[in-house]
Amino acid sequence: MAEAAVAPAPRAAPSGRKLEQTLNVVTGSDFAPFVHPGLDNDGLVTEIVVRSMKASTAAENYKLHWVNDWASHLDPLLSNAMMDMGFPWSLPDCSKRPDYFRCSDYLHSESLFEFLVPLFVNKNNPIPFAQDDDMIGRTLCRPAGYYIFDLDRPDRLWVTDNKITLKRPQSVRECFQMLVDGEVDGVTLNEFTGRSMMNTMNIKDTVEINQGRPIAITGLHMLVSKDHPNAEAVIEIFNNGLQEIKDAGDYQSIVDRHMTNIWADF
Repeated sequence: MAEAAVAPAPRAAPSGRKLEQTLNVVTGSDFAPFVHPGLDNDGLVTEIVVRSMKASTAAENYKLHWVNDWASHLDPLLSNAMMDMGFPWSLPDCSKRPDYFRCSDYLHSESLFEFLVPLFVNKNNPIPFAQDDDMIGRTLCRPAGYYIFDLDRPDRLWVTDNKITLKRPQSVRECFQMLVDGEVDGVTLNEFTGRSMMNTMNIKDTVEINQGRPIAITGLHMLVSKDHPNAEAVIEIFNNGLQEIKDAGDYQSIVDRHMTNIWADF
């Protein structure tokens, strides 16, 4: 399990900017345990976002919108400022991938949470993953709307160079059903969402996490389009609220409570 950082980072002095209008924040479902209606406070990351917005003195008001078409969040909802902010989104190392669209076209918050991205395999047909070449010729699954930059980073190019076949159904459940049915060699997404779906589908006797190295370690962020007329002010409002709850110890309390419940379920 990836551990969330707890040491307070140096905090920039607030600029004093304040937005009078309601800030519209978009997220979606089917991303347990981070965001999903009906989870404890609608999920770990949802609770962090809500507490951060409430802690930010620069935010007059905000409204959370649930839109289940994840592919629409970045474009057109955020790119056209139909929504002010969206979460939770992962990023590559933007210092190494400045041309990647989530780096070039969006401002991002400090990390909300970090996690492992393992390879889920069928126990009846386990595949090794000790080195990247082990994936050549394999068929993997990751749901539509989920990022693939970790699969296609410059030293891999698994997708661009057709080194793997990537299946992209609409839901996490469909990916795992394809794994159980032998239609794919592996499912790759964050360990918590994967483990949660294994529980939901009652397939722990059939599916396991590959014992080799993870595909990646990544984090979740709030994004704001750089074309938003108040982009810098909006992301500063959120970052200031996030730092407030970290300084107060509320952030770690939220993470600890959710992690205790999550691992108890697993």
